[in-house]
Amino acid sequence: MNDGFANILVIKLSALGDIVHAVPAVNALKRTFPASRLHWCVEAHCSVLVEHLACVDRVHTAHTRMWRRGKRWTGSQGMYRFIAGLRDIGFDVCLDFQGLLKSAVLARLSGSRERIGWEKSLLRESLARHLYTRTVGNIAFDTHMIEQCAAQVKTMGVVAVPWEFPFRLPGTAIAAAESFRQSLPRETYVLLNPGAGWPTKRWPATLFGELSRRMEHELNLTPVITYGPGEEPLLEEIRTICPEVVPAPLGLMEFMAICRQARCFVGGDTGPMHLASAVGTPVVAMFGPSLPSRNGPFAADDIVMWRDLPCAGSYRRHCDDWRCMDFTVAEVFAAVEQRIQRRESHGM
Repeated sequence: MNDGFANILVIKLSALGDIVHAVPAVNALKRTFPASRLHWCVEAHCSVLVEHLACVDRVHTAHTRMWRRGKRWTGSQGMYRFIAGLRDIGFDVCLDFQGLLKSAVLARLSGSRERIGWEKSLLRESLARHLYTRTVGNIAFDTHMIEQCAAQVKTMGVVAVPWEFPFRLPGTAIAAAESFRQSLPRETYVLLNPGAGWPTKRWPATLFGELSRRMEHELNLTPVITYGPGEEPLLEEIRTICPEVVPAPLGLMEFMAICRQARCFVGGDTGPMHLASAVGTPVVAMFGPSLPSRNGPFAADDIVMWRDLPCAGSYRRHCDDWRCMDFTVAEVFAAVEQRIQRRESHGM
């Protein structure tokens, strides 16, 4: 084992689900080199997630969207100060799990002596490969992203990468989740997340409403709707069909805390789904343009709804023939019943 790494930099800027996928590799890296200082470079809107990881020693908050608009090149959040701060640390190695040109540029500007990234076939922006000193390839595209990240750290001598997610939830989040749970009309509840970053990953809110009504009346479960900023109209659509739903506009840490006691999580290929899976919540996930084998939930008992169509795995954000998310309420309801039964059969 090489113990000569004083400082290791990981770059995974966003999004929430992608950050979750990188956690097992980073955790294994810290276990292999416990004396090394492990740094993580992340976008500001995702930084709270990384800040609560036990395996990370220091978080470096980037503002790339602001920088690309030419704003705040100087000042406390400016790019010049940010890069200077990275270079002052003296990184021995940098791993770019993002695979974009902007992340590769940050790796190069960090001053790290060694920079590990993907080969061309795994990059969305192929120019990034020219900024690495070592590339990792020979990985099938449909390999789960957790294993793809694991391949990078294994080039540094990491032997095993268990699928572990060492998030430290603050006491305030746990207390808030308990208070929320006690406010519900019944002790048992299910989480439904109608939102998604891509339109092609969203199951219609009206169908979430019908699903909520069936779970309320037939399974005696309180349907709790989780949503983020700008997704309030989805909640209102659901409420028109099932007024009994309970809204939960929670922060990330509070969301993860209430996930722990939920009977099930239902949603698309989104950050909340990956967070729920990371804390062990039973999941029913609806997949459209993305591949479950590459981006799916983590537990063997989790259920993925997916249509094996000719365009499967297209990763399109917009589509004129949107059949891949055409699941009926009856199909999803049956999947929820099955997932809950699997959990109960295991004594959980």
